[in-house]
Amino acid sequence: MQTDRWNDLGAFRRFLEAQLETSPEGLTLDEVLARWDYETQSDEERQETLETIRQGLKDADEGRSRPIEEVLAELRKKHNLPSI
Repeated sequence: MQTDRWNDLGAFRRFLEAQLETSPEGLTLDEVLARWDYETQSDEERQETLETIRQGLKDADEGRSRPIEEVLAELRKKHNLPSI
């Protein structure tokens, strides 16, 4: 699929119908949308996404990351949001 099809409702409907026919039970809307997003990316966009993921994994392996709890607490404090 081409990137210009991303916003093509008819193409999405056909894609959705195919997913419902061929996918296991329990397929969620988020899963279908993620598959649609992947299918409609160009090869260049896919490569860029994969490189970003690789870099993030490398950063984590090399200790250049922070626990999510710490980041969320910082954001809550910065924006005066309640703890959950």
